[in-house]
This record gives sequence, structure tokens and C-alpha cells, in this order.
Amino acid sequence: MKLVDKLVEVSKNPLSPKNQFVARVLPVFVFFFFFPALLFIIPNMVFDKLLQLPTLFSFSIRIIPGGVLIALGLFFLVTSTKVQRKIGKGTPMPLKATQKLIIEKPYSYCRNPLYFGLISFFIGISILIGSISSLVMVAIFSSIILFYIKLIEEKELEKRYGIDYLEYKKTTPLLIPRRLLFRRDRK
Repeated sequence: MKLVDKLVEVSKNPLSPKNQFVARVLPVFVFFFFFPALLFIIPNMVFDKLLQLPTLFSFSIRIIPGGVLIALGLFFLVTSTKVQRKIGKGTPMPLKATQKLIIEKPYSYCRNPLYFGLISFFIGISILIGSISSLVMVAIFSSIILFYIKLIEEKELEKRYGIDYLEYKKTTPLLIPRRLLFRRDRK
């Protein structure tokens, strides 16, 4: 069975108590332990020193763009997750996928506001710590996310939501939000 078909099947089945626990705990572990180690701690403490890479600019220059990207990323991460729970009746995890296609804010700005927020947040942290190798790792991570979206997630969403997703896909950008302040939600 193809991965896409398996994800569609898993999204339709109710979760056992064990899988509900995993669906809640795994994102916390991945987001707060695995990603920081992979994207910031190891690159900053190991690769930058091993490769003798300089720190990006001074902290007083890095704080504004880094802080803005972190704040923007957190906004999209928090609002996307809330909307997935409230409207979609699910989570970002495929184990407990949304049960309804979400096209309301922030999903009216782009189809992947959660990934946009995650990438913005990680780029902001890399800039804030001034690590060149961390920025490279975030770029690699971002490329992997984009391949996952195009090769797996979009196909899964097309199978789960059919024509509704295809219409949404035609009118909403993939990752970079447009017209944040002026775009109205679709009814």
C-alpha cells in the first residue's frame, strides 16, 4: 500500500488511547527537543566551530530580523494549530489528521500556514543565534518539507477532500502568504 493511501486510511480511523497519547506527545518532543538539537545546537556548537565559520553580523543587527521572523512564525504556528483543532477537529500529526478541509484564516492566506510559520520561526532563530551552519540546516529542512508537501501531503488531501481541495488549491498559494491584511475568508 502506498504511503498516501495509508495516510488517508489512518486519517479516517478513530485513535486508540495509546495513539492519542502519541499524537499529543510526539509533536512536543519533535518541536522542543529533536528540531532544536538538529537545527540549532549541533550546527552552532559543532559545525560552526569545526568549520571555523564566523557569526553572522553583530547581535544588535540580528535581533530585529530574527525577532520579527520568530514572532511571525509563532503567530502562524499557534493560529494554524488552533484552527486545526477547532474547525478541522484534528492536529498537525497524520495520526490525528483534520476531519474537515480548512480554508478559513490562516489557511485562506496560504495552504500551508503551519509550515510557513515553522520555517519562519526556525530561520528567525538561526539569524538570532548568528549561525551560518544553522541557516544551511534550516534551508535543507525547508526543502525536505516542500518535497513532502508536493509528493505526499497534497496527494493525500486530494484523495481525502476531492474537488473541494482542488478548487482551494487553484486559488490559494502553497507556502508564502499573500495579502495578509486584505484578503477575506471564503464562505
